[in-house]
Amino acid sequence: MRLLEVLAGHAAVAVENARLYESARSEAESATALLGFGRELATAPSLDDILQQVVVLTASLLGAPRTSVWMEDGTGWIVPRALHGHTDEERAIVAERRFDVADAKAIAVGGEPFVLSATEVADVAGNRLDPGAAYAIAPIVVAERIGCIVAAVPAGDFGERELRLLGGLAHQAKLAIANASNFEGLERSFVSTVEALANALEANDEYTSTHARWITDLSLRVGRELGLEEVALKRLELGALLHDIGKIGIPSDVLSKPGRLTADERRVIESHPTLGERIIAPIDRLQEVRPVVRHCHERWDGRGYPDGLGGEAIPLESRIIFVCDAYHAMTTDRPYRKRLSHPEAVRRLREGAGSQFDQHVVETCLRVLAELRSR
Repeated sequence: MRLLEVLAGHAAVAVENARLYESARSEAESATALLGFGRELATAPSLDDILQQVVVLTASLLGAPRTSVWMEDGTGWIVPRALHGHTDEERAIVAERRFDVADAKAIAVGGEPFVLSATEVADVAGNRLDPGAAYAIAPIVVAERIGCIVAAVPAGDFGERELRLLGGLAHQAKLAIANASNFEGLERSFVSTVEALANALEANDEYTSTHARWITDLSLRVGRELGLEEVALKRLELGALLHDIGKIGIPSDVLSKPGRLTADERRVIESHPTLGERIIAPIDRLQEVRPVVRHCHERWDGRGYPDGLGGEAIPLESRIIFVCDAYHAMTTDRPYRKRLSHPEAVRRLREGAGSQFDQHVVETCLRVLAELRSR
C-alpha cells in the first residue's frame, strides 16, 4: 500500500508536469503564431491587402473553413470587406449582408471574442451558408468604427485557447488596420499636395489647369488594364502628376510661343524632364518616381529626350504617360494650333505606334478611350 501511495504521488507529479508542459507549449505556439501573424500583416502594402491577409491567416491558424472581415462603411452599416474559403455562390450570399452598427455594438459588448451557436447565428443573420455551423467572432474597433473577424468554428475542439488566439489575432489586425488607415490618409494628403503643385505650375493656362489630373486618371486606367500592381500604379500616379513639373524652370515666353520654336528654344523646352527630376530629387518619398519623370519624353525608337533611351529600357510608367500625354496634347487647344478631333488623334497614335510609342501601350490606351467614350 505504501509503495502504491508513493507511485501514485510520482504519477500525480508526472501528470501535472505533463499538463503544465502541454499548456506552456500551447501558449508558446500561440505566441509564435501571433508573432508570425504580425510579421505577415506588416508586409501588406495596402488596407485591402491587410484585410485579405487577416482572413487567410486566421483560417490557417484556427483551422477555420471560412473566415471573413467586416468593417463599418461610414453610413451606419457593417459590410464584408474580405472573405476566405467561400465558394462563388457563398460569396454572393455574403456580399448581400448588411448589419446595423447599433445592433453589432449590442452583440459585441465587452469587446472580447465569443462564439455564436448555430441557433444564435440563424436568429441574427439567417445562416444560409451552413445551417449547422457556429461562428467565432472577434470585435475590432478602429478610430471609433466597429468591425470584426468572423470564423466558422471548425469540427473538433474549439475552446478557450482558440478564443484567446482569435483575440490576439484581432488585436494585431486592429493595429495593422489603424496603421494602414493612417498611412493612406497621409498618402492622400501627399498626392493632393503634389496635384496642387502640378496645377499651380500652369494655372494661368486654360488647357493645362486640369492637364495633370486628366493625364493621371487616363494613365491609371491604362496601367490597371496592363495589369500593374499597386506599387507601380502609385509610382505611375505620382509620375503623371509631376511629369511636367520641370516646366517651372522654362521661360514663359518659350512655353507660350505661338509659332515654331528655334533650335535653341527647343533645347530649352527639352530640358524640362531633367529639371523636373532635379526638383523632386530631394524628396525621399519621390525617389522611385525620378526615372519616371525623367523619361516621359523618350521614344520607343530611341530618338526621344533627354537620354535617347529606347524600347523596354524606358520605364513602363513613362511609356504610359507619354501616350496619354500625346493624346491629350493633340485633343486640346495649344498656343501654336487648334485641337485635333478624336479620330485624327487616334490615327496619329496608331501611326506612331512602334516608332514613337510603345505599340502595346497605344493599343491599350485606345481601348480604354473607346470604353470611356461609349459611356
